[in-house]
Amino acid sequence: MSQLGLIIRNEYLTDVRSKSFWISTFLVPVLMVAFGGVMGYLMASSDSAMKLQESITPSPSEDMTMLQAIGLMIGVFLALFIMMYGSQIFQKVKTEKTNRIVEILATCVPGRTMMLAKIIAVGLVGFTQLILWGLLIAVIVFGLLLVLPTDFPWSTLLHYDYVMALVWSILYFIGGYIFFGSLYAAGGAMTDKNNENQEYIAVLTLLLMSSFYIAMFAVDHGGATFVRVLSYIPFTAPTIGAVNAITQTAPLWESIANLILLYLFAWLAMALAGKIYTSSILLKGKRFTPRDILTFLRSK
Repeated sequence: MSQLGLIIRNEYLTDVRSKSFWISTFLVPVLMVAFGGVMGYLMASSDSAMKLQESITPSPSEDMTMLQAIGLMIGVFLALFIMMYGSQIFQKVKTEKTNRIVEILATCVPGRTMMLAKIIAVGLVGFTQLILWGLLIAVIVFGLLLVLPTDFPWSTLLHYDYVMALVWSILYFIGGYIFFGSLYAAGGAMTDKNNENQEYIAVLTLLLMSSFYIAMFAVDHGGATFVRVLSYIPFTAPTIGAVNAITQTAPLWESIANLILLYLFAWLAMALAGKIYTSSILLKGKRFTPRDILTFLRSK
């Protein structure tokens, strides 16, 4: 097995076998549902909160289609999942930077390989969680159907538009995850100080949250010029591009072009982050200046 495969296998098995993985896998959905229910109740009971929400959030049209509803949910989930798994990459790299063992590992494994292995391993852990959540939801739905039979036309779920919605979601998630995951890895490698860590996390979180809110706007206004322009920018393309493709607001050629451009920027971000990771992973206690970062990028 190659060095990349061995590191991915070790990282993946270490995470999957940890107690925190299983606790988060089964606890996070419960907390999300509980949090959404409590916040929904509180906001519905507060006139001020409802007025604030109406002022900052574009209200969906009364005749929202199923594709628009799917696009809205996918836009929200993509931003949240990329943020969650990107933060895991950041913490892994930060922890490794303060671990003396990495000095030995760096003598026999290229830095780009170590960084890529972490991105892939965390992505596989994320997909494992998604599969487990899907199985959990399927078991719950099946149990409810046994108790409360319904005439829901399940065959409609195999409709071409819904299948393509799933395909677009996976493709945009992979591209967005690689792009932001590389940025998170580079940020984690550039510092081992908590105050500087918060600066990098804050910037990436702000970018993802901006993408999240613009994607919500794009559900009903996907044809707006600035939305179409932002779908070509890698920082916002993972959510906006996915929403436009799922709702079929953008023509097919434009969705494909957005996706190709996103993967191109993801490859570029991975290459640049690999140089930063390789050059800075062993440097401890130093605050890097823009000049230092440019030096890392010019390195071979």
